[in-house]
Amino acid sequence: MIVFDGSGSMWGQIDGTAKIVTARETLAGVARQLPPDLDVGLIAYGHNRKGDCNDIETLVPIGPAATRSGALISSVQALNPKGKTPLTEAVRRAAGELRYQEDKATVILITDGIETCEADPCAVASELESLGIDFTAHVIGFGLSADESRQVACLAENTGGLFLNASSASDLSKALQQTVALAPVPAPTAAPAPPAVSLSKNLTATVSLEEGAPSLTDADGVRVYWSAVKESGEEIDLVAVSQYIGRLDPGAYRLVARTDRGSSASAQIVVSDTEMTEVNLVLGAGKLDLAAILMNQDLKLSDVDYRWDIENTVTGEVFSAYTKNLVKVVPSGKYRARLVITRLDKMSPGSVDIDVETGQTAQAEIIAPTSKVLFRALNRDGSELTKFDVRINIYKGASTENKDDFIAMRIGGDPILLLPGQYAVRVEAWDKSKRDPFIEVVEVAPASDQTIDLEFP
Repeated sequence: MIVFDGSGSMWGQIDGTAKIVTARETLAGVARQLPPDLDVGLIAYGHNRKGDCNDIETLVPIGPAATRSGALISSVQALNPKGKTPLTEAVRRAAGELRYQEDKATVILITDGIETCEADPCAVASELESLGIDFTAHVIGFGLSADESRQVACLAENTGGLFLNASSASDLSKALQQTVALAPVPAPTAAPAPPAVSLSKNLTATVSLEEGAPSLTDADGVRVYWSAVKESGEEIDLVAVSQYIGRLDPGAYRLVARTDRGSSASAQIVVSDTEMTEVNLVLGAGKLDLAAILMNQDLKLSDVDYRWDIENTVTGEVFSAYTKNLVKVVPSGKYRARLVITRLDKMSPGSVDIDVETGQTAQAEIIAPTSKVLFRALNRDGSELTKFDVRINIYKGASTENKDDFIAMRIGGDPILLLPGQYAVRVEAWDKSKRDPFIEVVEVAPASDQTIDLEFP
C-alpha cells in the first residue's frame, strides 16, 4: 500500500518544480512498470480539507497491479494538496487494509514533512511490528531536512524497512523502484490444502483493571508481557501486546500477565488443539491520566518536548514517558508526577501527588507558564553585538555565585525557554573591544515572548 503525502507543503518547489508535480510524474512512471501480480493500493492524506487530521482517504483499494496501475496514476494526478500531515494514522490505516495481522504487509510512505497531528510515528511503528505477521514500512522523504528525517525514519527502522531521502525527481524514482522491488509478490496459486485439523490460534488472553471491567486495549496505554509456564516449570515468553491471540501446544499452563509498570496477574489454564481457550486476568490496577497545559500556545511544542517522571512514593519505583498527555495503567497506590519541559534547562513547571485506586482513572494536570526569551547584548550607542561576539550565561535567582543555579549558556541571538521569575544574566563580549563582563538581574513574565536588552555600561 502506497501512502501519499497530499498536504499543503507539497506545493513547495525543488529545482523550480512543485514537489506534487514531480511526485505525480514519478509515481506514474513507476506504476506502469509494476509486476502485474503485485497487490498494490493507494492511500492519500491532506488533500481534501485544510486543518483536518482525519483527512485520510483510500483512493485505490488493494488489488493486482494489472487492474490498479491506471487508477493509481489517475488518482495521483487529481490530488490537490491543501491540508495537514497525519502520516502516522495513515500508515496505521494502510496496515489495517492490508490485514497485517494475518498476512505479510508492506507500506511505502512518501512524505515531504513530519507528523503534524500529535501522533507518535515511532510508537505506532513498534506496535505494528509487534502485532503484524510480517509488517514492513519503507519511508521515502522528499526534500526533508536532517532533523525532519530523524523524526520519521523510525517508522522504517522499527519495522525493518528502508528510509530513503530524495532531493530530486531522479532520487524519488530510484527510491520508489527500490522499495517496490522489496514488496512481497504472491506465490503461484497452489492446489488447495486439505482442511487443517488443529487451530492455528487456540488462545485469546486479555486483562482488565478489576473484576467485571472491560478488557484493556492498546488505546488504554498498557503493554502486557505475556508468558506461559508449563507444569515442568519451563517458562515460554509470548509477544508483548495488550490482548494476546496466538497458539500454545495443547496442555496445562500457568498464564502470566505483567504490565510495563509493575502490575501482574496469573491463572491456571488448559489449552486444546481444536478449541479456542479464552481467559481474562484481573490486574487490580488503575489508570493515570495526566495533562500538561501550556499557557503560551505560540511555542508549539511537540510530544518529545514534554517528559513525565512518575514515582511510586510507596515502593520507590520510577518511570518516565515523553508525551504531552500521559495515559498509563499502573498498580494501585500513591504516586508523584513531575512534569519537565525538556527544552527548559534544569527546570520543571512542578509536580503533583496522585492516589490511584483499583479500577479508577486518576486525573491531574500541571500548568506550564513557559516563556520564550531573547537576550540582546547592546553597545552603549544602542547597536547590537553580532551573534558570535557575545556569550550570555543565565542563572536562576539574583546571583551568579552558586553554580547549582546555572541554567544555560546562549550565544547572542539564540532564544531560550524559561519559567517566570528572576534571573541573573552574565554578559561577556568576545569582540576586540575588551570590555569587562557585567551582570544584570532581569524578570521574566509568565507565558510571554520577551526580548530583554542588556547594555554594556
